[in-house]
Amino acid sequence: MTTVDHPLLDAAGPGWAGTETQTPIIALTTAMSDWLHKTATQGLRPIVVSGEHSRMTQPLAQVLSAVQGHWVVRTRDDGFYDARTGVRLSAPAEVLTAGAPTPESVHPFFVRALVASTLQVVATVSTRHRVTRPVRLGGVAEAAIALFTDAEPAAWGAVEPLLAPWDRDDLTERSRRRIPLDSHWVAVGGGERAVVSTVQAARTSEGLEETTRVWAAVPGVGRDAGTAATAEARELLARAATVGLPLIGVAFAAIGAPDLARRATAAPHPEPLALLIGPAGVRALGIDAKRWIDDVGGTIVGSPRLPGVLLPLGSVDGGGWTRLNDVLATLDPARLADLLDVAPHVRSQLVSPRGAR
Repeated sequence: MTTVDHPLLDAAGPGWAGTETQTPIIALTTAMSDWLHKTATQGLRPIVVSGEHSRMTQPLAQVLSAVQGHWVVRTRDDGFYDARTGVRLSAPAEVLTAGAPTPESVHPFFVRALVASTLQVVATVSTRHRVTRPVRLGGVAEAAIALFTDAEPAAWGAVEPLLAPWDRDDLTERSRRRIPLDSHWVAVGGGERAVVSTVQAARTSEGLEETTRVWAAVPGVGRDAGTAATAEARELLARAATVGLPLIGVAFAAIGAPDLARRATAAPHPEPLALLIGPAGVRALGIDAKRWIDDVGGTIVGSPRLPGVLLPLGSVDGGGWTRLNDVLATLDPARLADLLDVAPHVRSQLVSPRGAR
């Protein structure tokens, strides 16, 4: 049986390696990043086991998912459960073969009431860069954090805690040196408002693909917060439309922890607020941007010479999934599939929780 020689290794079995932590916030530390890398390179599925009240930072959750890992919760006196689906487990390794959740299989801790929650704007944007031109990465993350904090990112890095002052040129150069390997970076805002962004850069046959994810807490409560979230989601995508050659992006309203960390509990499904089809996406879909928005609504964004389209979807109160499905149904299915194949992180977001596209 293949295993991993690492201080974080606590258990192992056929095809998997596990580590257990009691920390309240599980982060993408240097040690955790190294353990995940060594586990994945040996073809093993990593399993992170924590206590029932722990939370996981979004950067770690993203990396754990990328290496097909799992987060399992050990309750104090009632067994284990899958932190993603809530399915009850008799042992952590069962997460590798656990089926879909059912009312009977979900652990009661997964659906327990939460003490505090906040509205969030959550966005994913895929951007293409031509390697024949000077490339600067991190532009969408920088624009997003500036939107939510009125300042550039406070710090960035590959692991948490983030210690280096924000520097797009350094981020770009370090990503360039890692080619053909992918790069994964994290940036955070420095104000009172919680904002975190991840930047993933990957070389493809079309150039350099940059995927930016953003999570931002929305201050206030009630209708005013919902109105602010809708406006900020659309403004975020409008700013993203001016960076590089955007392919596609989508922004949602979500409910989560005030510090943006992921909880091991069920959360309401996010509501789509806005969709961006950038110039590269418009070309890939073979549509006339101005004619298309006459049919489906929306506005032209980006350069007039290379137009993109920003489409309002729903609101915090709902309606976004129906509107999104109606908009996507007007596009050529084959061309849309090809576009989403080069933007897999966006594609994974465009699936209705009700089973529609």
